[in-house]
Amino acid sequence: MNFNVRLKQLRQKNKLTQSELADILGLKPTAISNYESKRNEPSFDKLIALSKYFDVSCDYLLGVSDAYLPIVGEVLDKEIVEFFNLYQQLNSQSAEEVRSYVNYLIYKQENE
Repeated sequence: MNFNVRLKQLRQKNKLTQSELADILGLKPTAISNYESKRNEPSFDKLIALSKYFDVSCDYLLGVSDAYLPIVGEVLDKEIVEFFNLYQQLNSQSAEEVRSYVNYLIYKQENE
């Protein structure tokens, strides 16, 4: 997945307009539109600012890695990344159901 797609997904997930995100980063309102339409790319400073704001790695933003979160010293295996990618596609109600079910499985495991 490319930078422009990831940026748009993150912005929409955080319920931000392009103008709101531009204000947060101190950019002109058209800057985010240009990033998302592949007309421009951010400077390193802006890429880092986006990474920090959305709490994701620069590698994730750039499409180098599918690991959403910056994890220090730990390599996520393919199954975890796949599960996480599926989880990200869920709406909030479905995500809550998954969390409840996982808590149930942990409880069941601990009480066997």
